[in-house]
Amino acid sequence: MPAVCLLLSAVTSLFTTTWLLAAAPFTVAVEPVGFSVRSDGARVSITQVVPGGPADRAGLEAGMRVQSIVSPVRAFAQGPIGKLGRRDLHDALQPTWDEPLILTVGKTPQEGHLVSVQRDDARPAEEFPPGPLTLKQLERLTLSQQARYHPARFSSPQGRDPEDEPSLTLHHESQAWVKKGQLQGLTGGGHTGLWIHPQLQLDSNCPARIEKVELRGLGPGLPRTLTPAPEDTNPWQQFDFDLPLWSLRDVTKACAAGKTSLTASLRAALSCQGEPVLQKTLPVKLTLTCHQPPPEDVTDTLDLVALRGEEEFLVGAKAVVTVEVMRLDTEVPQVEAATVVEVDDQGKELRRVITLPVPAGTEELKTEVTLDTTTARTVRLAAELRFPDGSTRRTTAQQVPILTPELVAARQKEEEAGGERLQAFTARFSKEWKSPCANVPATVAWLQKQPEIASASGDKGGHHFSYQVKGSLLILFDCHQQ
Repeated sequence: MPAVCLLLSAVTSLFTTTWLLAAAPFTVAVEPVGFSVRSDGARVSITQVVPGGPADRAGLEAGMRVQSIVSPVRAFAQGPIGKLGRRDLHDALQPTWDEPLILTVGKTPQEGHLVSVQRDDARPAEEFPPGPLTLKQLERLTLSQQARYHPARFSSPQGRDPEDEPSLTLHHESQAWVKKGQLQGLTGGGHTGLWIHPQLQLDSNCPARIEKVELRGLGPGLPRTLTPAPEDTNPWQQFDFDLPLWSLRDVTKACAAGKTSLTASLRAALSCQGEPVLQKTLPVKLTLTCHQPPPEDVTDTLDLVALRGEEEFLVGAKAVVTVEVMRLDTEVPQVEAATVVEVDDQGKELRRVITLPVPAGTEELKTEVTLDTTTARTVRLAAELRFPDGSTRRTTAQQVPILTPELVAARQKEEEAGGERLQAFTARFSKEWKSPCANVPATVAWLQKQPEIASASGDKGGHHFSYQVKGSLLILFDCHQQ
């Protein structure tokens, strides 16, 4: 019988959705250090390692999962590694002679470890080809290489490549879903309690050093000036930022009026060292999908709170939990403060526990909270996030049960009975189905007819199936581990 593992039902749903949405797999070879990887659009795994090569000596093995690329750092490869296309993944995995390839490998990001692979082939006499590099060529360099490259030495007006002229390019893709006059979901940005903030990427290019980019237009976030770090002499810069361009009221009114998009214009001025200021109008668009819910993987909820410590407490016991507000550095826009609040089952605020400031760049906040265990109840803790515009949004609440000894004893008795039912059914299932993965639809159909089974399901591809005996845990069969 296949190996089994116990998982929550939500994991089954997530696994199936991820598998169905995966892109067509592809393989790329990293010739300088001797290994190949395969990407399925979500995961990247090592498929082949040349014996005796740099990758082999560093400890890479076929079957290892690559979680992230730590070095070299390239601007085009900053997102999840599984989302990179064939060319980007190939280029991102190339070490330089000064920067080894450092990978995080492991089953999960939390369990991953670092592996460093140094190329050992001969270093070329010149790091860069003769003549000025084009903008597209500059984009493929590592950040360290970009810092060493000085195209100003090639920037005579007669010999300059057209692609090295001052330029500004804005990248963005934002979409909002509205139903019944309420924002239901947003991609390509975030929002406060008042404003939509699209995430924007502005690529700027100068023949020599970039001095600044000035942005003007309508909205509370303008004017705004973008500048590189003082020590940065790179002629190409990618500025990632967000701006409050549309109010929530603008969005809901536009849907009510039958509109399918909202637009805004940014007036940009690029100042390059020794060049005339480049003026350009940059359009920004928010696509609207009205009167229908967003896809399953798009939600407007903030799931940022986790509770550490005991999962439940007895009435009268001392109860202290650690509240963690996570991923604050990824929230758009920047959060100014977070308040831990206790709410009831309807989301109504019962008490405000503590307010903590959120300095720029903060990844997470932690604070201890003492719970009232006077009576049996369910404690629900959430975080209220305050933004610079003064508005707030609340995260989903996490629960901590306060139980009586009698309830704990009754539950334990039921769990023991459920375990006995699971053991008995597993023995019968093993006897009647010697190869349950041979025909997953038939196996699931049989399971659904059994009186002991609360639920059973399987994926269409026959890769896995699951079932749950009444009063017991969910059992997931992975048919690849036979």
